[in-house]
Amino acid sequence: MSQIRIQQGSQKLDVNIVIADCRCIGFHVNEDLSIDMIVPMGMSSSMVERYARMKEAEIFEAYEKKKIHNHQALPVTLDLEDGRTLYRSGQKLPYLGQMNMNLRIKLLAREKDTSLYEERLPDGERVLTIRTANDDQSFLRYCVMRYYRKCAGEIVRGKASLFGKRMQLTYNHIQITGERVSRRRRFAGLASRNIAIRNQTTLWGSCNSKRNLKFDWKLAMLPIEIIEYIIVHELAHLKKMNHSAAFWAEIEKIMPEYRECRAWLDKHGKEYEMF
Repeated sequence: MSQIRIQQGSQKLDVNIVIADCRCIGFHVNEDLSIDMIVPMGMSSSMVERYARMKEAEIFEAYEKKKIHNHQALPVTLDLEDGRTLYRSGQKLPYLGQMNMNLRIKLLAREKDTSLYEERLPDGERVLTIRTANDDQSFLRYCVMRYYRKCAGEIVRGKASLFGKRMQLTYNHIQITGERVSRRRRFAGLASRNIAIRNQTTLWGSCNSKRNLKFDWKLAMLPIEIIEYIIVHELAHLKKMNHSAAFWAEIEKIMPEYRECRAWLDKHGKEYEMF
């Protein structure tokens, strides 16, 4: 038996059986998305198959995570000018790692004000519409940035609260720069007083000596696992203001797969500079 085929819904995966001098059985998803199941010498075919069926859900989950980490979301067909995306009606933009944001630009000569709104289609795609009389590329980029900045703010607020609790952090408050200041504040020794969504240029996130966090507006374009890694990374700086072994240990407690996320950013992060 050299392979076992597993299935989840209509999706099927082939698992390679690798016999090794080991005591325990386990599986591994490789960089090329092939799947190896390592089994001890002498284990019967029925026991190997029983293990594969028992671990089907875990194997599919690991496969999907690896696929996202390897996925290059940005197509080479995007029109560029001086290294920047040309924003045109009909083009697709990334949202949470998928190219499922349709840009619609309605140029209306008599339009005095610019309006920006989003629609969500039944198939999961989104439509971002810009109604304006200004077709200047720098202005259109500003409009797109404003939309993603709002999305990133909503994502960061929710994820910072979720992971902050898991990391046993308490905040004076979570306040996104530019939004109305909340009067409700909880006081604690360890606090993040402010979260800003800005154009970070070269950094996806940062934490300064005053414990203020900053994130890049393009954050919402990334796969959700990568977004979570960036947020956990900056939250960890509220405990360790360095990149020591203790700092990475804090991240690993919450996100054991952080190395894969970090490698994905190293490989694909610069692609998003075109926006």
